[in-house]
Amino acid sequence: MNKRKRYSHAMLVLASAATLLAACSSGSGSKDPASTGSATGSSSPAATTAANPPPSTISLISEYATGWPPKPGWGVWKWVKEETNITVDHKTYTSPESLALSVASGEMPDIMSVYPTEVQKFGPQGAFLDLSKHMDKMPNVKKFLAEHPDITARITQPDGKILSLLNDGTGEGNQLVWFYRDDIFAKHNLQPPKTWDEMYTTAKKLKELYPDSYPLVFRHGIGTLITFGPSFGIYPEYYKDPTTGKMKYGATDPNFKKMVEYLNKFYMEGLFPKDWLSMDYKGWTQFITTNKSFMSVQFIGQIEIMNNQLQNGGHLKFMAPPLGAGSKAYLPNAGYEDRGFAVASNTKNLDAVLRFFDYVYSEKGRTIQSWGKEGETYTVVNGKKKFNDTFKTAADITREAGIGSAGTYGWFDYEAWLSMVKPSEQEPYIEAKKYRYPTAKILPILSKEETDSISTQQDQINKYYTTAVSKFIMGETPMTEWDSFVSTLNQYGLQKVLDTYQKALDRQKK
Repeated sequence: MNKRKRYSHAMLVLASAATLLAACSSGSGSKDPASTGSATGSSSPAATTAANPPPSTISLISEYATGWPPKPGWGVWKWVKEETNITVDHKTYTSPESLALSVASGEMPDIMSVYPTEVQKFGPQGAFLDLSKHMDKMPNVKKFLAEHPDITARITQPDGKILSLLNDGTGEGNQLVWFYRDDIFAKHNLQPPKTWDEMYTTAKKLKELYPDSYPLVFRHGIGTLITFGPSFGIYPEYYKDPTTGKMKYGATDPNFKKMVEYLNKFYMEGLFPKDWLSMDYKGWTQFITTNKSFMSVQFIGQIEIMNNQLQNGGHLKFMAPPLGAGSKAYLPNAGYEDRGFAVASNTKNLDAVLRFFDYVYSEKGRTIQSWGKEGETYTVVNGKKKFNDTFKTAADITREAGIGSAGTYGWFDYEAWLSMVKPSEQEPYIEAKKYRYPTAKILPILSKEETDSISTQQDQINKYYTTAVSKFIMGETPMTEWDSFVSTLNQYGLQKVLDTYQKALDRQKK
C-alpha cells in the first residue's frame, strides 16, 4: 500500500468524516555538520526553548491535502513562533518526484516530511542529517525516544545513525478493521459472522436476498490480504513470527493456502466483485452506500465517513474479525505512523531546526500543537479539554487552524485525536485494540549493502507472489498447483531474503 496514501487515512481520513478527501503527494533532502550527544540514556529535558531565543526562519515541506490547503495564518505556525521565535516557511510537495528532484539538485528545504522507504533510499546518498549527533541540543527528543524504544528501533540505522524522526499519536487512523451493515443484518435476523465459514453462509444468504449484490467488498486489491491474514494467524509476506521470534514469509504457511481457498470460493460464487483487483475508493463507496455490499474491511475512520453518507436508516458497525484458522482471529497491528521528519544535511539553519524539533517533541509542544491555545481553539470543561463549538466538524479544526496536518506536529496527543471522532463512532477505536496481531508488519532496517544484495530476489518474489496469488483466487490457476507456487518462491531466493532480514532483526535486538 502506498505510504503517502497511508498517511491520508490517519489524520486525513479522520478529519474527513464530514469532508471527503483526495490523496497527497511526495517529497525532498543532502551532507552533515557535526556535534555530540547520543540518542539514548536518561537525562532530564531542559526547558522547551532557551530564554529569548534569536528569531529564525526555517523551511519545511510536507504533503498537500485538498481538504485543507495550507494557510499562512494557520494557528499551528503562529504557536510555533510564539513558543520558539521560529517562523516556519511551509511548502507542499508538488509531485511524487519532488523529493528525488530536491535530493538530486541539492536544493532542499531544511525539514522534509518523509517515509521510511524514502529515508532508506536517499539516506545512504548523504541527503539527510544524522540527528544522533545532535541529541545534546534536543533533550526533549532524547527523552521522547528513550520513552518510545519501539520508535527508536524503527529509526536507528545499522551504523547507529538516526536520519529521521517519526511522528506519533495519530496512527490509530491507520488501523484496518472489519465492519458490516447492522441495519440489514437486523432486518433479516442475521448475526455478524464469527468464522469464515459463517461469513460464507451469511454472504450466500445475503446474495439470495439481494441477487445483484456482492455481500463482501474491499478495495486494496491483493494488499487486502494483509488485513485478512491475521484472521488465519499470519501476515501474507515478510514479518516477525510472534511465536518463534524469527522472520517468516507468510505465503508459505498452510494457513495462507487455506485463506486463498476461501477467497477462491467467495470469488467463484460471486460473493465479492469481479473487479476486486482494480477497485478504487469511488467504486467501493458506491457499493457501500447503495445496498450492493454489506461486509467490508477498510480504514477505521471510514465507518464514520460512510455513516454520514448512508440514508434511510443505513448504518455500519464494527465487526470482530472472523476466525479463519488457529485459536484467535486478529486484525493487523497497524495503529502506528510511518511519516516523520528528515533534515537536509546541508541545512544552514541547524540550530533553529533542532530547536523546532525539541519543541514539537516536548510535553508543552505536544499539547499546543494538538489542541491549540486555551480560549482560542479549546476550553476546559470539568477538567477536560474540549475544542470550541466554532469547529463544527473535525475537518474545520485542520482547515482553520492546521491542527493535525502533515508537518505541524511531532508528538500528537491521542486524546485530542480521539475527540475529533463523534462519541457515537468511538466504539471501533476501543474494540479494535482487543484484536491486534501480536506483532506489527514492520521490517528491520537493512544496510545499503544488505538492500542491494537482495533487491533482485525481492523484486522477483513480489511480482510472482502478486500475479500467482491473484490467479489462484480467480480460479485461473487450480489449487492443485500450490506446491509448485511455494517451490517457485524458494527458487527465486526467498531463503536468502529471509536470512538477510533475520540478520537485521538480530542486530536490532542487541
